[in-house]
Amino acid sequence: MIRVAFVKFAGLGAGGTEKFIQTVAANLPQSDFLVDYYYCDAAPYIGSDWKHPDTDPDRLKYMQDHDVNLIKFHVDYKDVTRPHHDWVGTNFWDLFNENNYDIIQTGRAGHPEYPFIHIRKTPIVDAITLAGMVDNQENIRRVMLCSQWSADVWIKCGGDASRVVVVPLFIETPKYGYTAHYRDRFDLKNKFVYGFHQRADDNIFSPMPLDAYKKIETEDTAFLMLGGGNKYRQQASLLGLKNCYFLDHCANTEILWTFLNTLNVFAHGRNDGETYGIVLAEALYFGLPCISHTTQFNNAQAETIGDGGTVVSNVSDYAQEMQRLRNDQAYYDDRSNKAKIRYQNHLELDGQMERVIDLYKGVASEFSK
Repeated sequence: MIRVAFVKFAGLGAGGTEKFIQTVAANLPQSDFLVDYYYCDAAPYIGSDWKHPDTDPDRLKYMQDHDVNLIKFHVDYKDVTRPHHDWVGTNFWDLFNENNYDIIQTGRAGHPEYPFIHIRKTPIVDAITLAGMVDNQENIRRVMLCSQWSADVWIKCGGDASRVVVVPLFIETPKYGYTAHYRDRFDLKNKFVYGFHQRADDNIFSPMPLDAYKKIETEDTAFLMLGGGNKYRQQASLLGLKNCYFLDHCANTEILWTFLNTLNVFAHGRNDGETYGIVLAEALYFGLPCISHTTQFNNAQAETIGDGGTVVSNVSDYAQEMQRLRNDQAYYDDRSNKAKIRYQNHLELDGQMERVIDLYKGVASEFSK
């Protein structure tokens, strides 16, 4: 049996990084792996007013339903004024002993970080979902980057290329044929519906999707958004959008799937871009053609979408793509089919879990020699 400890600050949040490592922990075969999942609730930051997403009840239930052994520790504060973002007032070391494990799995930003700077003997497998920060600590045996774009940036910034494995942020999805939707709830009937979902955070607000939608809105179209910061609601009001609707952010998978099954097009936007874009992967599963835009920061969204959609650089091109997908049925069908194929070939859970399992077995075998 390979003993794996997952360690993540606020590790039962609903963010993309958290959801990814939760999915890995929940799907490791119990015949071959013993899994402990260490997490805490979100704690205030010293030196920043940013608030990490807290423990989400739906993600907690997901882990419990998959019989993952959860070990909750406590942190009073996360001090981002210190180089390693130390945890202040924590009982983590009372609960955790690296000698009990063959592998430590992280999900983090990438710089040398607490508590991993104090874990020096047991092999670490990093999952890095931001771009540009590097830690080549000796016992970090593999570094999972979520896109080739992210891997290239990480290596360019000094990362050890021999440790890199590109693993997309795969997730669990419903069986094909999912039928629930929100069209009756919002009186969408036969409308052509654009939309996307995003965490409730004004810091990642992008005006482009709604600015583009304003240019092509008719009585037969609608825009539906799940989550997102208040700036989207303010923008919709200022633009005078007629058929724009909002659902509060929620990590419940049934609500997410029902939302995605309501859309015709996934019209994505984020002002800092994506290092992968788990929301895009979810949309591809549902056969939704995806539209996104480039940014001055992260631009892995084109890699995730592939030929299942389009990435543009301005509002005019975004609106033009919205219009074409609505008016050209053959073009829409082609993009939709390619979205499904891309998900199946590159992002499907079982295939990606086999890669992770092989990775873990390889690391454990190397360490045992």
